[in-house]
Amino acid sequence: MDEDKWLLKDIRWSVRPIHLPDSEEYLYDLENISMATVGVLGSLESNRFFEEAIQMIANSIQMFQQGYFDAAFYSLRQSIETSIGTLYLTANPDKMQAWNKLEPGFESGKMAKYLRANEPVFMDMASKMQPFFDKVREVQQDSNKYVHKQGYKTFYVTKRITYSDDRLKKVYDRIQDDFVQILKVAIGAVAVYRLAIDPLPVLLMDEDIRLRTGDLLTEPYSQDFVDKYIGQDAIDSYKRTDLYLSHKEFFLQNEKQNDAIYMLIHYQIVDRKHKELIMEQIHLLSLHDRIAFFYAVMSPNISRVFIEGVFSYTTDTKPKNTSMTIGESYYAGIFENQPDYNVQFDGGSFISRFKVGDEFSYVESNEPLSESEISGLCIVSEMFYEVAQKYAADLDEFLKKFQS
Repeated sequence: MDEDKWLLKDIRWSVRPIHLPDSEEYLYDLENISMATVGVLGSLESNRFFEEAIQMIANSIQMFQQGYFDAAFYSLRQSIETSIGTLYLTANPDKMQAWNKLEPGFESGKMAKYLRANEPVFMDMASKMQPFFDKVREVQQDSNKYVHKQGYKTFYVTKRITYSDDRLKKVYDRIQDDFVQILKVAIGAVAVYRLAIDPLPVLLMDEDIRLRTGDLLTEPYSQDFVDKYIGQDAIDSYKRTDLYLSHKEFFLQNEKQNDAIYMLIHYQIVDRKHKELIMEQIHLLSLHDRIAFFYAVMSPNISRVFIEGVFSYTTDTKPKNTSMTIGESYYAGIFENQPDYNVQFDGGSFISRFKVGDEFSYVESNEPLSESEISGLCIVSEMFYEVAQKYAADLDEFLKKFQS
């Protein structure tokens, strides 16, 4: 009798799961926003907000499939509001402390109203992308119906008293259609709000621009992602904003990189077969890039270079050692009571260290380095010694000014 009572209770309060086609695809597509990392000094904190926004979208997908559709709609709405919050706080960094102390005044509507009236970038985007933002506001209102339980279709009990299987299917199909529509707009909205920080996720979609940039934290949106969640018309409108045009003009002044230089700058790959091409544009390389390149060309046995034990470069020589660890303390430990050159390393490889400025860098080779190769590497280290010291001093001075 007790078992029957508990069985009826479980049925009484059960929530029916809802099938969501393409759920894994939506989760995968969120990586477009995650990889569009903000690298602008002074706006780095916005990355945490955008990560939270896409986490809420991921949560909504999981909750919807479990049957908690009202909570799923709430998470979608909140993902948009979280994105608005980071734009407000980026424009008003002095208010971050008050926000973190949970003080009042950070309601989403109030922050959005401020941005529309006071923030030039947001105002420009809202003006030139009006149809897109009108759609976002429309779906926010639609999601509010589920969040605030307006209409019987938003009730869980409606599903319980709908006895016809055909009627029940229609109810769930309608909820699913509403959710997918709002889900897609929410993903697009978060992606577009990210573009209010800087235009790099869209700028870098243009190969001509990408070949003129340094090694950036930001990855571009894919064309498929844009087509699915934002729309090419909206992106074309965004490309008319002052933010986009000023950044584009800046990058177009830079020299276009050849393939070998591009691979070195962006992927830290030194292809010695194309060293002549690299030398043609050696002036485009950073100090670390240059040191790694000149180290690599000293021996065909060198497979990897670790500048200061942290910044990793690979060459066109396949390493014997298939594992990789970075960290100055790790490499310093290898050389305790060991010579500086040809110390046996993992996978039958060898590792040597050379000092540039005040820091050691490490060279991994498949075979022991010869005396002439070691001599050449020492000359490279001496060549960059004073440059590295000046670079470290200049960087330290810059950071002090920025922090003050």
